[in-house]
Amino acid sequence: MGLEKGKLEDKYDTSPADKEKNKKPLKNSLKAKIFQGGYSTTSWVLIILFLTVVLGMTLAVILSAFGTQWYATFLPEGFTIDWFVEAWKRYDVGQYFKVTMEIVFTATVISLLLSIPTVYILARRDFPFKQALISFFQLPFTLPDLLYAIPVASIFYSIGLAETIPGLIIVNLIVGIPFSIFILLPYMESLDPRLEHAAQSLGASRFKLFQRIIVPQIIPGITVSAVNIFIRMFNTFTIILLIAGPTTSTLNVMVFNVIRGSGTQPPAMLDSLALTLMIPLLLFSFLSLWVSSITQRRFGK
Repeated sequence: MGLEKGKLEDKYDTSPADKEKNKKPLKNSLKAKIFQGGYSTTSWVLIILFLTVVLGMTLAVILSAFGTQWYATFLPEGFTIDWFVEAWKRYDVGQYFKVTMEIVFTATVISLLLSIPTVYILARRDFPFKQALISFFQLPFTLPDLLYAIPVASIFYSIGLAETIPGLIIVNLIVGIPFSIFILLPYMESLDPRLEHAAQSLGASRFKLFQRIIVPQIIPGITVSAVNIFIRMFNTFTIILLIAGPTTSTLNVMVFNVIRGSGTQPPAMLDSLALTLMIPLLLFSFLSLWVSSITQRRFGK
């Protein structure tokens, strides 16, 4: 009995080195928790600081644009919309907004008309250099704007398309068509090809096939694509800046030119002009989110 008790004591007895080894996982676990907690806290502090700076600057612009006078006080002395009215009249904002909507709306429609058959071919056909073509459509997303904007501007000036409405529409297609293709491609790939084979076996032409079978099934994708490429083209700046003329500048280029040469203009007027550009962008962004949520609820895509 005593011998068995001694064996048990020897079995469960641990040396100081073994005890130190058992403590190391606890120490490592404690250090990991401290590091993880410090990293999480630092991340949240930086995020809150970033949001505070961005929201603070935005709030300052809004208060300045709607304020009558704002000097050495926490809030403006009063609020008015006179700065918006003055900026609208002085810089002919309505005309620039009209030109912008004309260019962007036309480019959106053309982008959809060209991207739908392209997406159908990419989703249903296998051909040489297919992946190379898909990679080519990705170039406007991966390359810096100036890398293709300067050659395009040079070509447009040489052939007479610069500073014209058709030229600006074509330039926007460089952005709109690839963006629309990559939004519509998953929708097209998810369609059941057996419906198309059945329609063709019943004598449906290519036009009827698109009109009655394919297009109705990808309406959610078309809607999402239209809203998103509209926003993206409305916000296109670099290449438009290079080829736009005095009568064909879009709203964002006009705002940039005014702020760059502001001189002695009142800051409140410049802030109201900046809000004139920010407000449509925010509205279009919320519209995009709303359309996407409605599409997902109704169509499950």
